Amino acid sequence: MAAPYSVRPKPGATVSMPLYWEEVNKGLKMADFTMVNALDRIQSEGDLFKPVLGKGIDLKKLLAKLVD
Repeated sequence: MAAPYSVRPKPGATVSMPLYWEEVNKGLKMADFTMVNALDRIQSEGDLFKPVLGKGIDLKKLLAKLVD
């Protein structure tokens, strides 16, 4: 599994790019996201991975709800 925004050691220097769900389709190719266009996408779409780095969840509280 590649970390977000990491360059893959592949021909074309593809980049592991976070996507919107609607972008995930049969026509999607790794070659669509490279070192050449990655910064342009981040500037136009923002950091799609940022919400993942938020405060997170309270796992103990979640587990307590499952037990109740």
